[in-house]
Amino acid sequence: MFRNLKVLLFVLAIMIVAAGAYAFAASNTVPDSAAGYKANVVPGYTVSNIVYDLDATDPTLVDAITFDIAPTSGTVVAATVKVQTASGGAWTDCTLVAGVAPSMDVTCTYGSLQVADVTALNIVASSSADPAP
Repeated sequence: MFRNLKVLLFVLAIMIVAAGAYAFAASNTVPDSAAGYKANVVPGYTVSNIVYDLDATDPTLVDAITFDIAPTSGTVVAATVKVQTASGGAWTDCTLVAGVAPSMDVTCTYGSLQVADVTALNIVASSSADPAP
């Protein structure tokens, strides 16, 4: 059992380091708006304080991924944030709550996401809300 805990902690540490290697930002040419995606280091958004919230009874499951997102410059807050945990995988809509201005606290909730299935952390952010269908 101790070996499994070591492996889980090692995998979690690798995921955190890998996620920290990305600067999820891109530029938008429309004034007073912002959008960002993946690994470009250009104006857009800064992602910080990434936390993988493991299930209390089964630590091989991720209940939620939380992080803070703030505009790299200016005060245009994110209105839409989506997360992808595996390259080519499904996108998860996230909930945003106002943090310390202009930062937003982001929570992406999962039902039964296996830690082993988290192979990437791609974040898309936009200052525009998704249009109604």
